[in-house]
Amino acid sequence: MIPDAIDSEPGFALLLGATIVAALVVGFLRTALGGGIGLVLTPTLSLVLPPAVVLALIAPLMNFSDPIAVRYYWRQWDGALLRLLLPSSVLGVVAGGWLLSALPQAWLARTVGAVALLFAIVQLVLTFRRPTLPRPPPPPLVGVAAGWVMGVASMVAHSGGVVLNLYLLALRLPTTTILATNNALIVFTNAVKLVGYWRVGFLTGPILLAAVLAIPALAAGAWLGIRVGRRLPRRAFELTLIGIAVVGAVRLLLR
Repeated sequence: MIPDAIDSEPGFALLLGATIVAALVVGFLRTALGGGIGLVLTPTLSLVLPPAVVLALIAPLMNFSDPIAVRYYWRQWDGALLRLLLPSSVLGVVAGGWLLSALPQAWLARTVGAVALLFAIVQLVLTFRRPTLPRPPPPPLVGVAAGWVMGVASMVAHSGGVVLNLYLLALRLPTTTILATNNALIVFTNAVKLVGYWRVGFLTGPILLAAVLAIPALAAGAWLGIRVGRRLPRRAFELTLIGIAVVGAVRLLLR
């Protein structure tokens, strides 16, 4: 548990305002893009709020938005693949929670910045260059490792989706199966992360209350994403989000 993470929690008015903005972004990106939420929000919000608070307030918003993804891809996931990935991803979340509990507050911001920057760069490379798919597909042990790394990165910076997507692409699965399996696994790990943030002292009553009060903003963002998401120039939009993530991550590293 990190006492100074709790002591540095902002006043409720600032907390609620930041949570409403975050809820709008979460809802919008979940329906307009389907991902990239933590990659953008975690480093940028950490510039105005303590990183521990940012990690904790994004977690329930992600949980509240999960039914949107589940609804679109219900029962289209690969059950055998989920059974392979879920145990190691949960263990990764636990390992990430242990890491967060061991980090001093000063190093927490740098760690969040470093993880966010790493995965933003990976995402930038993938935007311009499709990865070369291995032949044959990677063995199950690689999936176990990918699940673990995904869990750690997701717990530390809400940015584990990039690793998971790379592994699922390497399996040469249909796009719908990749999206459905990805979202189903994220739903499970998001629930575990919520417990993890509570256990390490990041998630508090006021943060959870702010997240609940921000549900209407989450719904408004999801509605807006449905209405305008298909009209956005996807490549330019993704590059803008990656740019925001990189700037936020670098500023955290230079604190």
